Amino acid sequence: MDVILELFSFQGRVNRAWYFWHTFLDGAVAIGLILAIVIVGGVLGNPLFALPAVGVAVAAGVAELAITVKRLHDIGRPGWHWWLLLIPFYNIYLGLSLLFKRGSIGPNEFGTDPLGTPAPVGYIEGDV
Repeated sequence: MDVILELFSFQGRVNRAWYFWHTFLDGAVAIGLILAIVIVGGVLGNPLFALPAVGVAVAAGVAELAITVKRLHDIGRPGWHWWLLLIPFYNIYLGLSLLFKRGSIGPNEFGTDPLGTPAPVGYIEGDV
């Protein structure tokens, strides 16, 4: 149960691979569930099947937002920077940074390193 609750937590950090796979797989599962609910609702002719589809979409959106905030934490940015993904052209830069930029080595203000690597002695952020 803790693993499912962790999907909706905005605390901590996640690495690039975790972010990519959760974004991809969470989206695929959400789309699959929504399609299945809509198809069953269409076959049965009951419009109330739209309500679970909306619930799945909202839950998937919150999970995606939480994983994005954790990834922003990993690269040393505050969580509210996810709003910057709404700015045209800058969203491309930030999206690529989330996918390809290495996270902070060692612990930062948002938590411990998700890869578990301690910062080298004498390491200053930005030297690598």
